[in-house]
Amino acid sequence: MSIVFKPRISFSFGSGRSSIVKNKPVRREELEWSETDTEKMVVLRAFRCTYRECGKHFNRSAESCSSLVQKRGLGPAIIAKRDELLIKVTQ
Repeated sequence: MSIVFKPRISFSFGSGRSSIVKNKPVRREELEWSETDTEKMVVLRAFRCTYRECGKHFNRSAESCSSLVQKRGLGPAIIAKRDELLIKVTQ
């Protein structure tokens, strides 16, 4: 009895030749955000809508909406708009 494992099934997958697999990355179609959509996003987030709800409104994913806010730095604009709306309601 041998210590080395000897497989009983012969290696016949692909004729024993190793081939190089070439990965071709496919670039996805990018939909640009317009300025009106960006302003609508600020208002929706000021109303505390979730990214999922915003995505349904714009027919985009929640991740796309989140990345818009992060990449364009809309956090302070959303907070300012929220404060503005609160002042309008309380007066």
